[in-house]
Amino acid sequence: MATKTRSRKKSRPKSGRHSQRETRGPLARPSRQELKEIAAGRRRRQNLYLFGGVAVLLAIVALVIYVNIRNSIPAGEEEAWPTQGNTHIQQGSASPIEYNTVPPTSGPHYPGLAPWDIYDEPVRYEQVVHNMEDGGVIVYYQCEDTCPELTEQLADVVRPYIDSGRHVVMMPNDPDWTEFGSQSAHKDMGARIALTAWQRLDKFDEFDAGRIRAFIERYEGIDHHVR
Repeated sequence: MATKTRSRKKSRPKSGRHSQRETRGPLARPSRQELKEIAAGRRRRQNLYLFGGVAVLLAIVALVIYVNIRNSIPAGEEEAWPTQGNTHIQQGSASPIEYNTVPPTSGPHYPGLAPWDIYDEPVRYEQVVHNMEDGGVIVYYQCEDTCPELTEQLADVVRPYIDSGRHVVMMPNDPDWTEFGSQSAHKDMGARIALTAWQRLDKFDEFDAGRIRAFIERYEGIDHHVR
């Protein structure tokens, strides 16, 4: 007896958007519009990176220019002097050259630092020159006799800086102080008050707290080691 075979109906592809999504699948190639959108997104990101990098570079350049201009403008009436170098000499020895300012503002100096403090006795120039190289400001005073009022006025200005860890030294300048036999370790600075930083010197006779603070704020903390 012959068996009947059932004829199978051929499935027809479904029409509409659903069938289009199925035919494309996860491995389907993006359309031309999608490729345009991807390329546009990449360009936007590249532009953002470029503009961001340019902005950072401009900010760095502006900061460098500002610092250079700021450091070149005097805080008050101080003078700028040429550097006499950063040479180290043996502790306790005298400078092999004559400093170009009194008190000095650069030149040969000892390897060690004087502690940041207020001194009642003189300290060697060769010592505190290194302090200035490390970004320090030295506040000198010179009196023919004792000057307790001026000393206290200066200390009132300087002490808060030292207490907060700033690089400041205060000490007397004494042209009669000898450390090398008959040779004086200090010289007459020709004023009652002198402010020194690396290559900067300001001298005056009348106490001026604002002038001293402006000098310290301008020059304290600037490192001058040769790189």
